[in-house]
Amino acid sequence: MRYAGDTEKDHEWYRNSSEKWDGNLYLKSNYQLTSALNLFADVQYRHVNYLMEGVDDDGYMRELDQEHVFDFFNPKIGAQLEINGTQYAYASFSIGNREPTRQNFKDATGDPESTPRAERLRDLELGYSFSSKSLAAAVNLYYMDYKNQLVPTGELSQDGYPIMTNVPDSYRAGIELSIGIQPFSFLEWNANLTLSRNKIRDFVESYVDYNSSTWEGTASSRDLGDVDIAYSPSVISSSDLVFHLAKSLELHLISQYVSEQYFVNTMNENMKLDSWFVNNLRFDYSFPVRKLGVIGLQFQVNNLFSTRYENNAYGGTWWQDDEEYYWSAYFPQATINYLAKVSLRF
Repeated sequence: MRYAGDTEKDHEWYRNSSEKWDGNLYLKSNYQLTSALNLFADVQYRHVNYLMEGVDDDGYMRELDQEHVFDFFNPKIGAQLEINGTQYAYASFSIGNREPTRQNFKDATGDPESTPRAERLRDLELGYSFSSKSLAAAVNLYYMDYKNQLVPTGELSQDGYPIMTNVPDSYRAGIELSIGIQPFSFLEWNANLTLSRNKIRDFVESYVDYNSSTWEGTASSRDLGDVDIAYSPSVISSSDLVFHLAKSLELHLISQYVSEQYFVNTMNENMKLDSWFVNNLRFDYSFPVRKLGVIGLQFQVNNLFSTRYENNAYGGTWWQDDEEYYWSAYFPQATINYLAKVSLRF
């Protein structure tokens, strides 16, 4: 008995192939201007060729036949200053280009206007670092200006991959801080913090508004101004507090905080992940075994306080009779759970 409808026996649901050719030339130069100041410059030329053929079964049975060629010129200049034996400062400016992925091209197949374009990034960074026997600290300032940045829309493809789209003008800017301190032989603390702004400039949302009586759609758009980039929290921090309890025995209290974030680019308040703060506890112990190596034992308690949170989500919207509707799905994370690990180094 057959249950495949009109599908013929031995019907091929998909047969496709893809090739990616990636060639590059790279030059780098360093110049020691003074005993304390080093200048550097490098440049990369990349040639990328995508070739896709065949039919893909992702719910649409689309022909994937297409070819894309990219030629990129990626320069970088910078300087590093040794202030003294414990302090350094640096600055750099670079231009980078990146091609879309096969999945990006595949998701846009059949809609020429949605064919993804390459991203272009101009990146300016300034930094300072300090290190001593018991203290290490660093700060990095960055400004990343994008043209045609590929950003997630908040939706997933038939295969479960994030659907991406180009936005003409966007940026990511912020400060990264890190510290490592060991005030006592038995106590060590390492932490980092990132504060950032991640914005799409002058974002225009295009949508179709459906009439509930006739179900005819009318193309429309709205100017939302500057909006947050999806999946881009403004605050991310982590901490690792280490107690050296005995020789080869350590206790780690690992903490992570992520601020609230939208998972769509329209800053819809109903489509947002709340901030979350999670702590893990980990024991590490290792001991040598003659003629075998070093055995490591690890036991970890994840989500120590059973915090209820979601760290990912997806969704979408539609318009009907001049009113916006939305849907969303969340990925709740496990409450307290345990992990044990045995390793061998030789």
